[in-house]
Parts: sequence; C-alpha cells; structure tokens
Amino acid sequence: MRFNPFKILFALDNFLVRIEKFILITTLISLLSFAFLQVVLRNVFDTAIHWGDVFNRMLVIWIGFFAATIAAKENRHLSLEVLTKFIPERALPVVNIFVQVFVIVVTAILTKASCGFFQDQIMFESSDLLFEGLPKAYFTIIFPIGFGLICFRYVVKLLETIYTFAGGDQAYAQLKDDDEVSDFDISVKMKIK
Repeated sequence: MRFNPFKILFALDNFLVRIEKFILITTLISLLSFAFLQVVLRNVFDTAIHWGDVFNRMLVIWIGFFAATIAAKENRHLSLEVLTKFIPERALPVVNIFVQVFVIVVTAILTKASCGFFQDQIMFESSDLLFEGLPKAYFTIIFPIGFGLICFRYVVKLLETIYTFAGGDQAYAQLKDDDEVSDFDISVKMKIK
C-alpha cells in the first residue's frame, strides 16, 4: 500500500470535526445550564453570580465559532446560488477554486490578526479576571482557533476540488469513504427515521 497524503488530511479533518462537535455540544449544554442557574438565582434568591453574564457571552462566542467551523466542514456556509444558474456547469469547479482561494486568504489574514488580538488581550487585559483568578482574556483564544480551523477546512476543500477537477473522482470517493460519516451524523439520521 502506498502513502497517500490526502487520506491523512481527510482523516485529520474528520478527527478535528469530531472534537469540535463534542466541544460545541458541551459548550451549549454549559451555556444553557449556567443561564438557567442565573435566572433561578435572580428570580428566586434575588442574587446572581457577578461574572455570570460575561461568562455566558464568552460561551456564545465559542458556540458561534465552533458552529462556523462545522458549517465549513459540511459546506453549509452561505453561498450565492443565483450565480450557479448563470455559470456553465463545466466552469463551476474553476469558480469554486477561486472562491475557496479567496476564503483561505481572508481567513488566513483574520487568523493572523486574531493572534495579535489574543496576544494584546493577554498583555493588557490580564488583570481583568472572570472567575477564580482566570483572566477573561484567555477566552479570546477562540478567535485564532476558529479562524484557523475555517482556513484549514477551506484548504482541504480546495485540495478536494482540485483533485476531483483533475479527474480523481473515483479515487477521491474511495479516500473519503473510510472516515466520512461521524457518530454525530449517524445519531441524527437515526432520530429522523
């Protein structure tokens, strides 16, 4: 059996999306539980956790970024379907390549900028504590992670598009078949039936 870098790349992408889905679900459950606790504390006991609202806002940002990375993996980002009606079908892969390169460039720039933002937050806002001595600035690590994962997803999509455009449709399908369906997808399909 010969070494195939595409197989490793697809396996890494599928492994990362499983981790992201786990973090997304855990963060969503944490957000809902903590928000419910805040409501009970305010309405029943006439008190609240003073850092609770800031913590909930941070969790919402985390949920948004992980949902965006998963949407990038599942190709559920916004797209202009109107353009596909006017572009010949043979030209669609070329258009997809240009769009994917554009997204890669933009998300790479955003990843670099958000790394600088995170470093600035750590340097200048490290005294702003959220709870138990944990600086609020540490929660901004999601910005470079999120943009970096979206950039990675579009690099994988670009390689997929180029590979299939070059005539590797059947070989590509065999490469992806091994790791395509995750546990999360299976459970959703079972619930729908």
